[in-house]
Amino acid sequence: MYPVLFHLGKIPVHSYYLIWTAALCLALEWTRHRAESAYGMGAARVSKVLFWGFIGMMIGARLGGYLDFWEVYAADPSRILRFWEGGMSSMTAFLGGGLTALFLLRREGSPIWPLAEAAALPAAALIFVGRWGCFLNGCCYGFVTGHPFGMHFPFDPPGLFRHPSQLYESLGAGLILFALFLAERVWPPLERRARDGALLWPLFMIFYGGMRFLLDFLREGDRIMGLRTGQLVGGAAFLVGLVWLVVSAVSSRRRGKVLV
Repeated sequence: MYPVLFHLGKIPVHSYYLIWTAALCLALEWTRHRAESAYGMGAARVSKVLFWGFIGMMIGARLGGYLDFWEVYAADPSRILRFWEGGMSSMTAFLGGGLTALFLLRREGSPIWPLAEAAALPAAALIFVGRWGCFLNGCCYGFVTGHPFGMHFPFDPPGLFRHPSQLYESLGAGLILFALFLAERVWPPLERRARDGALLWPLFMIFYGGMRFLLDFLREGDRIMGLRTGQLVGGAAFLVGLVWLVVSAVSSRRRGKVLV
């Protein structure tokens, strides 16, 4: 593992923050470009929603980080104020950013489909790249295993291997990105999907939510009712995405078009 990639003078540059920050910046810029060029959203509106959506993502990510290790913070609540400690959660980050964007668009009377469709591929790419930051940092690791895919982590004694759950999730996100890439080109034109109902974002919710629900059985961490926070949010995302996709399909068929 390489938690510190290099130093700028005496300042350490941590792999976790560098890679996740770079991945997030690329995802936001790609979303902005797609929303404006492919879905015809105004630049000012996109910038506003993405800015506040980013704030919502950071709040959601931090709250998820607390829930992932709630026993630690329950034992010492004062640690909640130590913002420089602890990690973040991607599932609650998407939840926070999505709810913030939904609130702003609904308040303006704007449709949510264009931005949702524009953000789907960048969201998958964000996870694909960002989880390498977790791997290099040595966090978000899995349970001890004798499986051939197990890896040795530096903090463990020699001969002990764990599931590299960070790499599992990165690989899964890469497959999701490829599936969404194909769906965007196989199904109806972008402008018609944006008008008649979303396809890509519901698919992302189904794929990623289902993947997190399954993969988090392999990850260590505190649990609520036997499940990690990512599993609870992921399971809910899977169900909401499935309902959203069905509603979009039914709505499209009633208009005499075919969405899925």
